[in-house]
Amino acid sequence: MSKSDLIVSRWSRYVRVAAKGLTYFFLLTITTAFQPKITVYHPPDSEDGKRLVSLYSDEFSNYTNRIHRQLTYPLGCDTLNGQVLAHALRGYIYLKQTQQLTNPQYLTVIDFSQDCNDKRMWVIDLDTKHVVFNEWVAHGARTGDRYAKYFSNRHSSKQSSLGFYTTGGLYQGRNKLSLKLNGLEKNFNQNAFARGIVIHGANYISEAIVNRNERIGRSFGCPAVRQEINEILVNTIQGGTCLFIWHPTPSYLEKSQLLNANIYVTVDDLSS
Repeated sequence: MSKSDLIVSRWSRYVRVAAKGLTYFFLLTITTAFQPKITVYHPPDSEDGKRLVSLYSDEFSNYTNRIHRQLTYPLGCDTLNGQVLAHALRGYIYLKQTQQLTNPQYLTVIDFSQDCNDKRMWVIDLDTKHVVFNEWVAHGARTGDRYAKYFSNRHSSKQSSLGFYTTGGLYQGRNKLSLKLNGLEKNFNQNAFARGIVIHGANYISEAIVNRNERIGRSFGCPAVRQEINEILVNTIQGGTCLFIWHPTPSYLEKSQLLNANIYVTVDDLSS
């Protein structure tokens, strides 16, 4: 082979190797460009040196279980279901951490899965872990008979509305002393204020009615309580406390943004 032929042969080999390399590079570039970009959120390990935990963590479950065990009740009161309290505390902690509660001392829980003649309203002082009120409470006239079944956010529905609220101020209205409620959940209770959904006293709720084995009365959607307790109850929880109306309605459990909200809090936030 002549010297010129050897040079041509070597250049041909270099060209083939370079072309092969360029082909691999092109294919790698194309396939990488069309791969989905996956963003994985990793929460910070700590805040000011304090470990952070999720509202869906074992630590939070331990917190709700501890609060449930620590609750003390006045004589004759019914016990609040632990799972209902856990749901209430998840929303309460979220509202507290996002500074939507002017007064975080009290948490009011209404369990509309219970019979209307059960004491299904609890007002909890979270500073002392003491249940300060356990009361009968009415549901809406079109929400159900003895048991609440149907809920609505619509005007003139005469149905109760599920979800989280903050309490507002007191006023004297058609039902005398009443407490305004601000619904916080879109599609579930955000119309509560405009609908006039308030806590007020009602003469169709009383211990005498329950003792006669008669069903307590129903409201136009308001969580009404007995007249004898109304004034002290609404004065206690007015002014930016958390109220939660619970029922295991599937659409609420699945679609409530607040019930399913998740944030990271420090372990100190759950130490109380």
